[in-house]
Amino acid sequence: MALDIPTANSDEGTAGLAALHIGEGRHWPVFFYGQHYMGAFHSYLAAPLVQVFGAHWWVMRVPALAMYALFLILLYQLTRTLYTPWFAAFSVAIMAFGSDRVVKNQVIGAGGYSDVAAATAALMAASALLALRRTGGLGIYFGWGLLAGYIVWTHWLALPYVAVAVFLLGWANREVLAKGRLLLAAAGFALGAAPLIWYNLRPGHPDSLSVLLSISGAAESAPLVDRLHGAVLLGLPLSSGVCGPSHCEAWQMWWGPGYLILLIAAAIMGAVSFRRADTQDRRLHASRLALLAGGGLTLIAYVLSASSALTPVESARYLHYGLISLPAVLWPLWAGLSLTSRSAVPPNFGANHPTMVRKVGGGFVLAIVRVATVGAFVGSLLVATGQLVLHQPQYAAEAVKERKLKDHLLAAGLTRIYTEYWTCNRLAYASAEEIRCAVVDDNLNPGHDRYRPYRAQVEQADRVAYVLPRVSGLADTFARSTPARVDIIEVQDVGEYRVYVCHQRP
Repeated sequence: MALDIPTANSDEGTAGLAALHIGEGRHWPVFFYGQHYMGAFHSYLAAPLVQVFGAHWWVMRVPALAMYALFLILLYQLTRTLYTPWFAAFSVAIMAFGSDRVVKNQVIGAGGYSDVAAATAALMAASALLALRRTGGLGIYFGWGLLAGYIVWTHWLALPYVAVAVFLLGWANREVLAKGRLLLAAAGFALGAAPLIWYNLRPGHPDSLSVLLSISGAAESAPLVDRLHGAVLLGLPLSSGVCGPSHCEAWQMWWGPGYLILLIAAAIMGAVSFRRADTQDRRLHASRLALLAGGGLTLIAYVLSASSALTPVESARYLHYGLISLPAVLWPLWAGLSLTSRSAVPPNFGANHPTMVRKVGGGFVLAIVRVATVGAFVGSLLVATGQLVLHQPQYAAEAVKERKLKDHLLAAGLTRIYTEYWTCNRLAYASAEEIRCAVVDDNLNPGHDRYRPYRAQVEQADRVAYVLPRVSGLADTFARSTPARVDIIEVQDVGEYRVYVCHQRP
């Protein structure tokens, strides 16, 4: 974080701008700028830090890292409640490995990932405690509703877990769900989702659900085989932390099918145990099945989105909340090793009994398979962490290039610029809004401006700059067809950007 690694992106810059505006009392956004969904709570957390320490990337990332630490604590408690303390410790330990995609989700300060992961883990832990009747306080129902409401306001990718939490609570507590408890849960939900509800009740705003469905990609055309390839062979390994920076080697893709096999095995184990158990143990197995269902539904929702086929590497972050179910998926391996060690030598058989030989042999083979799978998974995590460490100089170089570009523009007095999406708000935040930008698309037409007031300020400026990355082809497009009202004064090359200094006519 101190070295700005991984490098920032424009989404993080957008969240940083919101934090700047909140800290100054200029705006109180409900959602991420430019959207009608995805709550802006992360920007509120970062706003005081930005005011005290300034517009630095690490300032935006401290709240994200704190939320991820809270997530680990909550995940440990959830896993300990449903499984065993040592397995909970193991589950948290594997989360400590730093693959590229997992680190990005943990610390990039755009919001909606580490904070919602923590809220979702807390929701599932509260649901499990209520299902197991390990708490009798009425306040937990209000807290449960508050967490569910917060998730619905902030990031709908975690809705599968809200759905299974509702089902688990309703099934396990149907005898004790009196009207008062339901009202407490509903009141907590209303408070947690209050910004979303308030926004959608105001006239003149498009409703959040319609907007999200229109851009979800569910209706876009993409072959099922491509969706499955992107979700299973790329998405699961990337989101679980077994791939290097923005790339999965062929041998790292094994974890996708492995994950599916373990998910199915855990579901079968849970279903069989549920059928055979008494009432109290049924609640335990139902809680485990709910955790598996949350991960399974998250994967299904991702397969249904065309993003799994069209942008599988970048969109793998949509499976981030599946980390909450990872302990449940790994449980068959851990439980199998424990059972094998206890039952490999039946106490009442002689050493030469053929049944004993078969059991010992079968148990030994299964133990080897389980140990090999765990070893391969942990080894993959270690390799992916090493790949990120080796990639560090490239990330550091990118951060240096960004600072040089910002410093060059400020020194030249080029504070009103046109540029592409992934550069715009990154420069605006890093310069504490000294640089204002308007986004252009591939044809140099107005693009997706997250913070719309900037466009008017840039369009009204006499002296502007077109800051265009050369690798994108935008610089060549500009050279071939200069926009109307624009006279080129000077052309500068700054790192990987070509800067066209222009006079803009009224």
